[in-house]
Amino acid sequence: MTMLIRHRGILLLEVLIVLIGLSAVLPSATAQEHSGAAVELSQLDVGRAVRQDIATEVRIAGSLAPIRRSTLTSRVSSTVVELPVRIGDVVKKGDLLVRFDTEALASAVTARKAEIDALGAQIELAEVVLERNTTLGERGAASEATRLEAQANLLNLRAQLRSKQAEVADAERSLAYAEMRAEFDGVVASRVVDQGQTVPLNTELMSLVDLSRMEVDAGVPTSRIPLVQLGQPVELNVEGFAGRSFVGEVMRISPTAVAGSRAVRVFVAIDNDEGLLRGGMFTTGILKVDDQKDVIALPVASIRHDAEGAFVLKVEDDILRRQPVDIGTSWTDRNLVQVSGVDEGDVIVTAPLPDLVAGTSVLIEGS
Repeated sequence: MTMLIRHRGILLLEVLIVLIGLSAVLPSATAQEHSGAAVELSQLDVGRAVRQDIATEVRIAGSLAPIRRSTLTSRVSSTVVELPVRIGDVVKKGDLLVRFDTEALASAVTARKAEIDALGAQIELAEVVLERNTTLGERGAASEATRLEAQANLLNLRAQLRSKQAEVADAERSLAYAEMRAEFDGVVASRVVDQGQTVPLNTELMSLVDLSRMEVDAGVPTSRIPLVQLGQPVELNVEGFAGRSFVGEVMRISPTAVAGSRAVRVFVAIDNDEGLLRGGMFTTGILKVDDQKDVIALPVASIRHDAEGAFVLKVEDDILRRQPVDIGTSWTDRNLVQVSGVDEGDVIVTAPLPDLVAGTSVLIEGS
């Protein structure tokens, strides 16, 4: 019995020794396995460097309007006798737009010219009188006062002649204004009078627009206006032309912001050679600034910093490598920054994962 108990004690002691030995070995093996395990990254955590054309974008919006437009007003007070154009008619430079009744205007010219003829006769007589009084004065037969009076009368008549000549010029100008013709090729945009209507001076008659060149009056936030320069190209989308874009150019920039707002007016010109665009169409556009060609740009979160400077973590043979980079242009609207030191095709950690360090083994899902 005593021998049996002693035998069981020896067996228990051996089992205990084995267990203690295993406990000493297993933790070490587990720690070694953990230290060599690869960190799993998703496809969203990394990105492949590619060369691309990229620019900062300033978005604008506004309505189209013809750059060249003219409002015709009556320069005479008369009756409209001919009105050959209507809204939407295309006209050429020199085409007749309005003709007024010229009877009264022509009569005014005739009357002024008759007054000039009468003054001319009076001036001839006054010159003769002055010459005679001057001769008589030299002989002592007429006083100096008589000569001076004749001279003053002549000067007065000549002044009246100049006044009448000016009136004739005005009357002839009014007669010429009886016909109004197009000053440029365009389209009749409005017409507010009818044939047979008598209109006073300075009455609005019609408006003419040139659709060959349009402009967009857009508001740009003051924070973005330093990025806008004259001559910059603008890609425009016009309401009603889905899937088609038009190219414009910044032509003018207002020197001040619009009162009560934080926006500056920017005027973008568009060639309308096809005649498709009309005034009032709503337009949105993208003005590209800092346009860079064939560059590598990475998300801002890709850039890391240490005592040696800026770098990125590049995945190479399933290991994270420290890759030094130089920083270039930043595009804050796209959260991108230009880098050099990275080759096209390199796989870069783009997610903000601060715990990742160079030398770490990684496994990318789906790779």
